[in-house]
Amino acid sequence: MTFEPLPLTVLVRTQSRVATPLTRLLEALGIATEAGAGDMVVCICDEGDAPDPRAGASVQLAATDEGFARARRTVGARNPSLDHPDHGLMPPAGHIATVVAEAAACAALLQALALASGERPAPARVDVEHVALHIIMPVVSALSVGVKRSPVRPPSRITYPLGIVPCADGEVGAYQAVPREWPRFCAMVGREDIIETFPTVASRRENGAAIWEAAEPWFRARPVEEVVRVAQEVGLPYAPVLPLDALPHSEYLHRRGAVAPGPAGELLPGAPFRVEHAASGAAPHPSRAALREALLAALPPPVPGPLSGLVVVEVTQHWAGPLTARFLADYGASVIKCEPVGGDFWRVTGNLPDEGVSWTFEPINLGKGSMVMDLRDDSDRALLDALLGACDIRVENLSQGARDRAGLAFRDVSARNPNVIAISLPGYETEGPLAALRGMGWSFEVASGYASALGGGKAANSGYPYGDPIGAITAFLAALRELARRRLGGGDGAALLDIGQVAALSYTLVETMRTGEQGPALTTLDDALALGETESSWPLERIESAGGRAVDHPGPLVAMAAQPPRNRAPALDEHGAAVREAVAKALKGAGS
Repeated sequence: MTFEPLPLTVLVRTQSRVATPLTRLLEALGIATEAGAGDMVVCICDEGDAPDPRAGASVQLAATDEGFARARRTVGARNPSLDHPDHGLMPPAGHIATVVAEAAACAALLQALALASGERPAPARVDVEHVALHIIMPVVSALSVGVKRSPVRPPSRITYPLGIVPCADGEVGAYQAVPREWPRFCAMVGREDIIETFPTVASRRENGAAIWEAAEPWFRARPVEEVVRVAQEVGLPYAPVLPLDALPHSEYLHRRGAVAPGPAGELLPGAPFRVEHAASGAAPHPSRAALREALLAALPPPVPGPLSGLVVVEVTQHWAGPLTARFLADYGASVIKCEPVGGDFWRVTGNLPDEGVSWTFEPINLGKGSMVMDLRDDSDRALLDALLGACDIRVENLSQGARDRAGLAFRDVSARNPNVIAISLPGYETEGPLAALRGMGWSFEVASGYASALGGGKAANSGYPYGDPIGAITAFLAALRELARRRLGGGDGAALLDIGQVAALSYTLVETMRTGEQGPALTTLDDALALGETESSWPLERIESAGGRAVDHPGPLVAMAAQPPRNRAPALDEHGAAVREAVAKALKGAGS
């Protein structure tokens, strides 16, 4: 898609490998990279260099060759190599450079928002090693609480309990990510007899080879298209493996605008997300002002920052959606996390025995409020409707059917909130021929070409599914770009920020293809991360979990001056009673 120009210039003055993907990204987002008269100017320069004197704000970029090497080794330690059993696979340098470029663009937009508020902000800072830690955030937090995670060395690229597997005419990413998918898988392959043979996550993780032996005949007898179709019909997030050289010809990516042909036929990056603006004839919620005041009083005090005063309603689980909302909270937004009965299932993923501390959940949900909602209950549906009418930003990462049933579709939310920024993180797209497909981080990797790039042409799983954190960084960038558009005179109206996570991940590979980078690149598995230790040089923050346990995690994506320590993650339904009471009083006082 084509973005309207912003009255903002970001001068790129870095000599690092981030320069090309950063310049291309800014231009694709309608942000000039050469100063014009009257423009607001932010300069991105290498750490230690002086910013352009025309700039009202600046970003210091720590992206040296040494930093890149360390970042890639850190991430690569979690990625097993079948052909080199004592080594891990490092992510492509172009991929890391593009993700750092997205973080740098976020930093520039945060500085622009500060300038628009009349501030003269101190320099912000983006560190390539810190960005890399965000990609593996749950692993880093696990190490900080003493959990030793040995490197994954699976047969047949099997993770849990399958992975990238052969079919009759190609390969499929076959994943069962959550417990309820296990019996669906067994029924699909005609092996209901093994449901109780491997009844727990641990038993399935430890017996991947035996599970594959049971399932292999079913897969090898069917072509890729049939395997994916049948799996999706029973609710499994399967995807075909996309070879890296097929990426330039993907109709989906071209339709999304993530890639585009250049004047000489070369592949160029477009934008990693799509935006749809809609002028709504709906009136604002009649109790909007009272609801906002009540919510801000009932939620944890936000940290000061460029997003102060924004109210975010988050209806998400797992990783990408919650991390998006955490980024917003890191810079001042007030976030209410609406959880299903029993809570976000990541609250019980990675729990320490008898302590109730989840190293996966805690760092991804800092600084939020939590309330439990049963959306089958009419009163809870009415409560969610009130919250959606009062918020500035809505974040969701549900399947298409769940989104529609919950009343969270863009058409429904914009009908009750004419100026809402609606962030959706579908696997592929919110509307269109692929909208109904289920997905998760590892299936996003194979569908995007990332798995093929990681393995140097032979598709390989990552140690942690990159699709989720990359989707979150992309969603944060999209939110900042839309907020900057509004605050710099672009007007209101509802906006859908459609973060197709497969397209967002494919986007990061265009720079790898441009440079002709060859893989796989290897790192030894005997480094700190594989041994279950944190590096003293890692830029980490220590938080206190809701259960009182100390947990390390990567701090805010962009370092800004005088940022206070992060708030802790909320206990389940910690703010539910206060929010319900405050909303009820606000509605009663306004006569709603």
